[in-house]
Amino acid sequence: MVSYKSGAKDIEVVVYESHRAGQFPALLVIHGSSGPMSSFIGGYAQQLANLGYVVFFFIHYFDATGTSYATFSGIRTHFERWMTVIVDGISFAERHPKADAGAIGLMGVSLGGFLSLSVASQDQRVAAVVSLMGGMPPEIIAISKRMPPTLLLHGEADPVVPVAEAHEVEKLLKRLGSKYEIKTYPGQGHSFHGMAQMDALTRTLRFLGKHLKRENAVVGLGSLLLSLR
Repeated sequence: MVSYKSGAKDIEVVVYESHRAGQFPALLVIHGSSGPMSSFIGGYAQQLANLGYVVFFFIHYFDATGTSYATFSGIRTHFERWMTVIVDGISFAERHPKADAGAIGLMGVSLGGFLSLSVASQDQRVAAVVSLMGGMPPEIIAISKRMPPTLLLHGEADPVVPVAEAHEVEKLLKRLGSKYEIKTYPGQGHSFHGMAQMDALTRTLRFLGKHLKRENAVVGLGSLLLSLR
């Protein structure tokens, strides 16, 4: 666990890195409204690092607002401040000695997906973004003029963030001519289970490997997938 400054606040984050020498793409993982708790990828941060990433796991953006859980009113109040925390997190990642500052990716879950997509639309340092069960506020969609390569993963039966949110982002990506992939999972809700979970992880790794220019990003993918069973 380390921390960085965003305004006057200390923001905690856990950093996982490879034991190998050299520089690697930086992957910032952004948690959802329940706070920095585990997601489907939560138990695999070190494996991701071993595959060739510096993983900044669950940027604790709630630290900036003294929040423990994001209510709808809290999201409206704090969303821009949380975006700033993530932008400052990108600057922090750039300074890490093992991070390749030219290959920075964001991956967000639920509210973290909204934040990741929104920051990616405004910060040109983001080379790729993955959203799981997320979307974008309509006011940010309206002003967005760029998006990096984007992966959207969503459950078609999501009762918290309807799959229509992903399709609204897809409309933006089409309008901008951005590279993107989208996969929706029939019967899956606000998390992925079974084969959908395995498929989502596989797609995420392949997408990041492609767009963060890591030729060896899928080396060891088989062993990582076996650990999900």
